[in-house]
Amino acid sequence: MLHPKFGQALRVAYYHALVFGLMGTTLHIRGNSRLIRVEKASWIYLAYSLVISGGLLLDTYFMVPKAILDGYIHHNIVLRWNFFLMLGMRIVTIVCSYGLVWLQRRQLVELYVDSRHLWRNYRRLLKRMVDQQDLDKLQLSLTSLFWRQTIVVYGALLCSSVVQYQLLSVINRQSLTALCARLSQLLHVLAVKMTFYALLLMLDHQFQAVLLALRTLKRRKGGKQKAKDLRRIAALHLDTYHLARHFFGLYDVANAMLFMNMCVTTTSILYHAVQYRNQSIPSDGWGNLFGSGLVLLNLCGTLMLMEKLDRVVSSCNVGQALRQFSDLRKISKELQMELEIFSTQVHRNRLAYKICGLVEVNNSTCLSYIGSILSHVIILMQFDIRRQQME
Repeated sequence: MLHPKFGQALRVAYYHALVFGLMGTTLHIRGNSRLIRVEKASWIYLAYSLVISGGLLLDTYFMVPKAILDGYIHHNIVLRWNFFLMLGMRIVTIVCSYGLVWLQRRQLVELYVDSRHLWRNYRRLLKRMVDQQDLDKLQLSLTSLFWRQTIVVYGALLCSSVVQYQLLSVINRQSLTALCARLSQLLHVLAVKMTFYALLLMLDHQFQAVLLALRTLKRRKGGKQKAKDLRRIAALHLDTYHLARHFFGLYDVANAMLFMNMCVTTTSILYHAVQYRNQSIPSDGWGNLFGSGLVLLNLCGTLMLMEKLDRVVSSCNVGQALRQFSDLRKISKELQMELEIFSTQVHRNRLAYKICGLVEVNNSTCLSYIGSILSHVIILMQFDIRRQQME
């Protein structure tokens, strides 16, 4: 059922979370990821997570040497406040992500167990209802999206590393230590993004499998067996819905801090791009090249993450697929009853992702997100104009 390439992609995301101590416990994976067992909560891994988080917080001490504060941001108050704002946001992101591991460890383990049970309990149903080629095609498309996201985030990390190295006014031991400290925190944010994206891929896989099963069921004949299969598909949809709600609720604060961190980072990158453009920050051809790549890859990574989140939410609402059954000429009473029950279930349980229960994330929110970032950059440019006039 699980394509080896898709299993490999999920394993890469798992090791990202494992290395940075973002798991509630470890998973025991055998072979080609078909046999997965959730290990008991280990105090050794919890201590490892504590050491990693302590090291990331300790990096903050090395990120503000005199060489950095006396560099290109010394004569620009906007850049100075932006530097400390990003520093504060990264600290909050670290505290929230590891606070989830320490304080909600049992709930995280329950989430892993529920995911494993959902995958195993309905494996036979999907094997019987969905053509293996269609399932492989779905899993390969999700694998392609995962590797595309991986290339984008690591490309952005490379461009950021080159640009930050060129921005060092003095290259010595302190400035290089500060650079390494900042890159380590960027790697932590990258691991959080990869974990979040992989969980969204798993949810998308289950919802898309429900749609494939409904299409197959529509073409089949039979009354009672068709009604029984529809009942099982409805149970799969409901369990996946509850799993998605559990995941969104558990990671609510951590993901909210991730989105805020992404917003502040994107604003900072675009503002730096303006400074490069008007020659306020000196740069050469390589700096302009990697700076342009950083702007492009950062925006692409953000849009891909939001697009996948919106796709998961829209895939849960399968009302359009259920309406296609009305085209059938003959429908048994049992099937009609199951269709009505399933339709009521979908109508009552509409999935939506809200950041801290306040802002719903969808396509319009994504446009508003980009618009707010551009507005903040324009406001910061006004401060620059005012400062230049005063000088």
